[in-house]
Amino acid sequence: MLLFPPSWHPSQPYLSLPSLTAFLRQQGVHDVVQRDLNIELLDILLTKKTCSEFYQKIIGALRRMDNSWGTPRRSASANWQEKYQALAHASEVIPAIIDKIEPAKNTLRSEGFYNLERYMESVHIINESLSLMSALYYPSSLTALSNDMRYSVYSSQEIFRALGDEEENIFLNLYKDHILSSIIDFPPDLLGISITSTSQIIPGLTLAKLLRDRNKEIYITIGGSVFTKLIENLKKIDSMFSVVDSFIVFEGEHALLRLVEQVDGKRDFRKVPNLVYRENNITRINEPFYAEDLNALPTPDFDGLPLKLYHAPESVLPVQTSRGCYYRKCAFCNLHLDHRNFRLRRTELLMEDIRTLSHKYHTPYFFFTDESVPMNQLREISQNLLESRQNIKWMAGVRFENALDSDLLGKMAKSGCQKLVFGLESYNQRVLDLMKKGIKTDVVKNILNACLEAGISFHLYIIIGFPTETGKEAQETLDFVLTKEYLASTGFSCLPSLFGMEKDSPVTHNPEKYGLRSLMAPGSEDLGLGYFYEVDQGMSPEEAERMYHYVIRQLSEKLCPFPYNYSLPDGLLYLTHKAGI
Repeated sequence: MLLFPPSWHPSQPYLSLPSLTAFLRQQGVHDVVQRDLNIELLDILLTKKTCSEFYQKIIGALRRMDNSWGTPRRSASANWQEKYQALAHASEVIPAIIDKIEPAKNTLRSEGFYNLERYMESVHIINESLSLMSALYYPSSLTALSNDMRYSVYSSQEIFRALGDEEENIFLNLYKDHILSSIIDFPPDLLGISITSTSQIIPGLTLAKLLRDRNKEIYITIGGSVFTKLIENLKKIDSMFSVVDSFIVFEGEHALLRLVEQVDGKRDFRKVPNLVYRENNITRINEPFYAEDLNALPTPDFDGLPLKLYHAPESVLPVQTSRGCYYRKCAFCNLHLDHRNFRLRRTELLMEDIRTLSHKYHTPYFFFTDESVPMNQLREISQNLLESRQNIKWMAGVRFENALDSDLLGKMAKSGCQKLVFGLESYNQRVLDLMKKGIKTDVVKNILNACLEAGISFHLYIIIGFPTETGKEAQETLDFVLTKEYLASTGFSCLPSLFGMEKDSPVTHNPEKYGLRSLMAPGSEDLGLGYFYEVDQGMSPEEAERMYHYVIRQLSEKLCPFPYNYSLPDGLLYLTHKAGI
């Protein structure tokens, strides 16, 4: 059984489980069950029945707090009072929203999705209702996209405190009430949990611990990019292996197949590539790490995932044309920790993937999830789609390359390309050069203008606060993003992020070059993915954070976040619907 835990965007399925499921089934492991617990739990929570149950529990919690009001230590506690206020607010608002929850969810699964006013209202109702229900676990909070707890996901000690906290870990009771029995009654010999985002760490490990406490015979492994970045940390944290048996790092297809064989056989885990596990009280890491041959992998298999439950009227399916990044030079990036090298899938196999998935799951919508699709691959994909006359609508992540000219963009548009996702990061040439982005501002402008001419929308990612960046340089980027022509174009979106010093990024290898006075790993974070830092020039981290919030405000005033900033797949559906395609 393969599980994808909360929290993740509810619009579409993630690619990890369908890729693993397809490979295992291809190799003769047919009894594979894949489940997206994120969308399963959201579907359960977003009902009148569940909301009513939460409401009754909130009323009960308020009564108990009222009865203990005279207890000096409790009533004087700021956290106690804040929780009381959160519960009181929820008790007042839930009755007004409870009948709107299911209609909001159903709107996003129907043609009402394409009515922008109804779309925005539905998203608001869903997030508001989840926030109100999670008041029961204050200060923890839950939205459709994320969960937030006071426990740091970068500290194993805090994670383990969260795993047993009945008062604040909302997932404990959700799993017990709605998920556990369906796994325990199954039960799997091998359970794999995919953790690809830090927001999934506590929910994923909570589930693992609950299962371990109830059935020690189930072999539990965790895969995904988060723990791939933490291989060295896992060597030093024995406690992590008290709730799981192993971690699969880097790519998982052959690793999972070999693990299935060993769990079912002699349990010689030395034969499982990419495995991190404990043996004789020693943490072992099976190297060299195995990289998959993309041309030997089957088409992803989404069978078993509840495609009708996602918050969209049609499926936008993720596919990969490559793994890794072909550029690999950006100074702020540590994606090399996710994939050992760059590999392409042959275009004819990719075309077969698209044909198979489009026919099987009745959708023309695809998102190429590569870090950046190479130019030659874009050219071949477009040519093949045109020649085969497939009515496919697609979007992809790309780099600003000179080869992305009007001719190529025109061919891409004719083949069904609706939108491109760019990592701009900055529009200041000095900052771009220091980042080692390998792009020029004039090329950026020419490409985006060519996109407008071709009728292709675009999304821009920008970074605020890269070391030595000044406020004036950040403003330069903001001014460019707010170009009138871009704001007026259908589907334009932009998402800023605050610079974070990521573990093992090139910046950390040569801090003096980037005007850094010091790098500091937080002492309590034994699962840390980054560093604190001090600068000798440019904006300080505090100044960068203020500029980041200013950029957010400016973008919010001039660029509606719905639907294009809220969800790239949702935006793809909107683009094609607006065009009447």
